Amino acid sequence: MNARATLTSLALATTLSTTLMAGAQAAPNHRNVCNDCGKVTSVRVVQEDGHGNAGGAIVGGLAGGLLGNQVGSGGGRTLATVAGAVGGAYAGKHVQGKMNKVQVWNVNVHFNNGRNQTYRFEHNPDLRKGDRVRKDHGTIVRG
Repeated sequence: MNARATLTSLALATTLSTTLMAGAQAAPNHRNVCNDCGKVTSVRVVQEDGHGNAGGAIVGGLAGGLLGNQVGSGGGRTLATVAGAVGGAYAGKHVQGKMNKVQVWNVNVHFNNGRNQTYRFEHNPDLRKGDRVRKDHGTIVRG
């Protein structure tokens, strides 16, 4: 083979290999990670105080006012009645809240992006430790 043929073969081989290499790209080394997806790490059911309403405050205020009225005389009696009514209303509302306990479910989730978050449910979400979940409009759903 002469020098011209060797040079032509070398140029052709170089062109061909460059063309082939240009078309070959390394596959990207990334996974599609769902940052809104995670796993339930715990579910705790807790009892919380309910809310007292005006009924508890009114009954407590009346009882406190009656008791306060039994103390002192003159201006002191008026002050004791008002203090008794205010204190009774406050106590009545809190006593009613203690009597109206509610059950809530606190669900802890570890998300794929490394974050942890607790979600509070007033009804049983039917989730267990290890369940796969995803965020959906401010809450979590199975998925």
